[in-house]
Amino acid sequence: MSWDYTGTQQLLHSLDDLSVAPASSKTDALNAETASPSPSLHLIYQTIMAQHKQTQRDSKKARVATKQLQVAVSKVAKTCSEIGERIAAIECRADVLESDLGSVTKQAAMHETQLSDIQWKVEDFENRQRRNNLRSIGIQEGEVVITSQLVLLGIDGVVYLEYSQRFLFLAMSVARCCITSDWLESTPPTFNHWLARMCAMFYLEMGSFARKGRTRQIGEAILARLHNG
Repeated sequence: MSWDYTGTQQLLHSLDDLSVAPASSKTDALNAETASPSPSLHLIYQTIMAQHKQTQRDSKKARVATKQLQVAVSKVAKTCSEIGERIAAIECRADVLESDLGSVTKQAAMHETQLSDIQWKVEDFENRQRRNNLRSIGIQEGEVVITSQLVLLGIDGVVYLEYSQRFLFLAMSVARCCITSDWLESTPPTFNHWLARMCAMFYLEMGSFARKGRTRQIGEAILARLHNG
């Protein structure tokens, strides 16, 4: 036989030779092969063993790859579990925030209502304060014309007190008493001069604050009256 094939092909070729040969020759061939192995069977054995070793190496690599895949799958499963827990925590926190947002919205609406009430009360208080600052002593609404005090102080012209300055009328009434000669002589001079000076300084300050030249002129007239005695 002059075959160049190896492995299974050589085995099949040998079997074909055995089937074609006579019975006596087959027996002789088997006895000869039993006595001394043929090169074809040895080559087949080597091929099978090489394939077996290669299969073992491939199986070992497959087992290593399987273990690595199992480790990767375990990590992925753990990561998925952690992500699920975080999602559940986020959903729970979102529910809490929605509940807090509802309560905060209600509180904000309540605070807006309270703020509106406070603003209304402040405006009402300011209006009452401006309206009732001198109503208890009978000051009329509108502008007030002061003439007797100006004649006594020697000031020509008419002074109109606006609504926001009506409290000056009360100070002018006190100043009229301060600069009256009979009143100065009937009470202790120290107290009279102190009270008159306070009224004069009040007029000067209010004149500077309100930018009313006539009001400041009244304060200067009171100081001049005190200086002249």
